[in-house]
Amino acid sequence: MDYPFSSLGPSLRILALILLFAFAALGVVALLSVAALPGRIARRRQHPQAPAVNLCGWLGLPTGLGWVIAMIWAYWRHPVAAGSVAAADVQTLAGQLDRLEVAVTQLEQLSRRQTP
Repeated sequence: MDYPFSSLGPSLRILALILLFAFAALGVVALLSVAALPGRIARRRQHPQAPAVNLCGWLGLPTGLGWVIAMIWAYWRHPVAAGSVAAADVQTLAGQLDRLEVAVTQLEQLSRRQTP
């Protein structure tokens, strides 16, 4: 029995080799993207420990457990750092400031009327 595509043999071998290298490169790119994922998530969420999350993601990828911990850490709700104010607090403070400005303006007008 003859192989019907025997003349294509060398070409098919070269094509198989090219596809093998392409899939290997694609696998490396996918692995690097997965390793960097916790760090990117932490930076996007403005996590205060984003560099540590990134490092944990890269070092934890070979075992898998460290990478999972890095993913959880990237999504973990962190408390607001001391000295910073949350957005809701800023809105509350802005409302209080507006009310105080109105009250001061009213007091100034009242004192001008009472002064001879």
